[in-house]
This record gives sequence, C-alpha cells and structure tokens, in this order.
Amino acid sequence: MRARLPHSVAVPPARNGRRVGTAVELRRVAVVRKISAVEQQQRRSDAKLAHSIAVGDPLSDRVLLAHREHVASAAAVEAVLGARKLEFRVVESLTLRLAAWADLVVTVGGDGTFLRASHVLTGLGPDDGPPMLGVNSATSSSVGYFCAATAASFAAILDKIDSGACHSEGLWRMQVSVNDTLLPVHVLNDVLLAHSVPAETSRYVLEVAGRRQDQKSSGIWVSTAAGSTGAMRAAGGRVQPLDGRSLQFRVREPMSWTFAGAPLVDGLFDDELVVTSRMLAGEIYLDGGHLRRRFGFGDRIRFTPSPRPMPWIAPIDVEQRRGG
Repeated sequence: MRARLPHSVAVPPARNGRRVGTAVELRRVAVVRKISAVEQQQRRSDAKLAHSIAVGDPLSDRVLLAHREHVASAAAVEAVLGARKLEFRVVESLTLRLAAWADLVVTVGGDGTFLRASHVLTGLGPDDGPPMLGVNSATSSSVGYFCAATAASFAAILDKIDSGACHSEGLWRMQVSVNDTLLPVHVLNDVLLAHSVPAETSRYVLEVAGRRQDQKSSGIWVSTAAGSTGAMRAAGGRVQPLDGRSLQFRVREPMSWTFAGAPLVDGLFDDELVVTSRMLAGEIYLDGGHLRRRFGFGDRIRFTPSPRPMPWIAPIDVEQRRGG
C-alpha cells in the first residue's frame, strides 16, 4: 500500500538494536526514485536536448532508451511492493524522517541515486539505520555497482530479505571535518581536495602516520574501500578489500621535486589524515560533484573512517564487479 506519510503523523522511532547483518522486519519501504534526464528536460527545458530529441538526433538515443528503461523499472518496483501489501512512499530525495520510518530504503536509478540517499543515513544514533537496496533502473547505460537488483530480480531479492535468507552487509564510509567541525554527511566513495580553480596549483601541508610534508600538486584523492575501484584506481591507487575500514590517499600529479624529504604521495591509514591549506580558495568535492565545501588559507581538513558501517544489501557478484 503506497502511503504519503503526512507531516501531521508522528513517525515511529527507529528500532533500537538494528544492526548490520541482522534480518529485516519488512513492513515499510522508502523508495528513492531518480529523475531521468528526459524528466528533467520536461521540468526545466534545455533547448539543445529538446532539439536533439525532436529531430531524432542519434546523440539523444541513449538518453531516450535510459528514460524508457527507468520509467518501466520504477513502475515494476512499485507493482512488486503493492502486490506484497507493503507500506511504501516514493520520493525524489531521502530525508532523516523518512529513513527513521522505513525498514528498508530502495533506490531506483544508478550509483548516483544510491550515493545521494546514503548521505542521509548518519549511523550515529542508537542503531545503524535501515539497510539500502539499489535497483539499477537502466542497465543499458548504468554500471550500478552498488545495485543488487534490477527490475527483473527485485521481487526475488525482496522475498529473500523478507524471509530472513538475505541479511545486510556493512559498507565503511568516511567522515570529513573542517576546522574540527564535522560535515553532516558520511562519504561512501571518495573526496577530492584541490584548488577551487582546477588548473591552479594546490598548496597545503599534509600530515599522516606521524609524517608532515609541505606539498604542491593538483590535489589529493581520499577514498574508502568501496571507492577504491573508481577515481582512486584510475589515479593509480590500489583496490582495497570491500570490508576494510582503512582509508586510502593519493596525491595527484605531485611536484615531488619541491618536497623536502621522501615524497609522501600515497598510502593507507586507519587513524586520520590532516591537510592544512596554504590556498586562499580551495574546495573539497564529496562523492563526485554531489556535495562540495569551500575552504581558505589556514583551514584544516581532517579525514577519518566512520565509526560504524552502513547496512547494505550487496550484489551477490560484488567481488567480480570490483575486479582487482
């Protein structure tokens, strides 16, 4: 049964003791539905995309195919939930209130949709929060690394969750603070720290594992184990075990000839990495372009592992997807 959850209705408290790896008592589901590029175009017209679609330009074929797949997948997810008489609400953006209400968070889209929803789950309360299940809604164009289901497999996975045959696993995330003020999201993939103008040199002091070094570079990547298969690997980093809590850093294009001592350009850390800015205008990008925060000269940015993992319904072939 699809519910709207009026604001006047009190939301039941989160279930105390809910932890990664426990069975889900499945009654209420929050569905976070991506808005496709075509739907965005319908809401806020982009003249070039509209023209491309209108004249049948092959450049828009992939956009249209992904839209059709996505709409069909979203309808299939709602049909499955309705057939099981589960209470569910479909939204574009997850909120703390809705996450507290739900037993399961289902994202319908790709990895970007999954990442945005994950930022709402703080994991700092009395329990770990509802597990997340990603549904890759456009398999022709989306990798869907975090997505355990498609429209075709969603019903079977939901049955396994409901029967207790499928438990959540833990995804370790990252906390970031600026001048000892903790940012209000846990990063699931990675962070890029750089000058606010990417073509400019990034200047800073890096401290990790008891070492300190004044550096110039194009910036610094910091990633979780989950994020080590993306930009970190492309930059020359190492793929880390998915259940690992350690974070990884890698300096981009270091001007190592300006460093004093052996270059401190990459590695793992379990405690913290601290960067003190020597830039008038710098920026940190959290999980791609989803979130960003500016900083200035003398500001200290600290990276640490999150205290607890986030519950996640993992794809059965997740290790094969990760490669090595």
